[in-house]
Amino acid sequence: MARSNEDIERYILNSRIASEQVGPDTWVIRDPSWGGAQIVVHHAAPLVIFRVKLMEIPDDIAPAAEAGLYRHLLHLNGTEMLQGAYALEGHAVVAVEVMQDINLDENEFVAALDSLTLAITDHRSEILALVPGAQA
Repeated sequence: MARSNEDIERYILNSRIASEQVGPDTWVIRDPSWGGAQIVVHHAAPLVIFRVKLMEIPDDIAPAAEAGLYRHLLHLNGTEMLQGAYALEGHAVVAVEVMQDINLDENEFVAALDSLTLAITDHRSEILALVPGAQA
């Protein structure tokens, strides 16, 4: 049986992280220790999509810095991200996790939040350091 929005909301409330429902199927989760970053959780049955924007890539990025950034993101995808991935969305670097709602239990939900929290708290500063002038 597929998880409902009520299940997802219960998982969010149980996480004890500040959250807000911003649409019928969408929540934003924020923690002061994340430096303004926020995790968006969207239920688009049969998927639950977790996404966090880590930084904007400046338009004037040097080709060598851009190549170094992409290389580092690929390295993190292969070594640090178990289910999710770093990706580009327009000019932004994002981290995403996508899970099927039919199998989503609270432990898996928390694991997805933990993975993206790691991206925010540990990897974002590494990524920002690779791109002079980049902002979170």
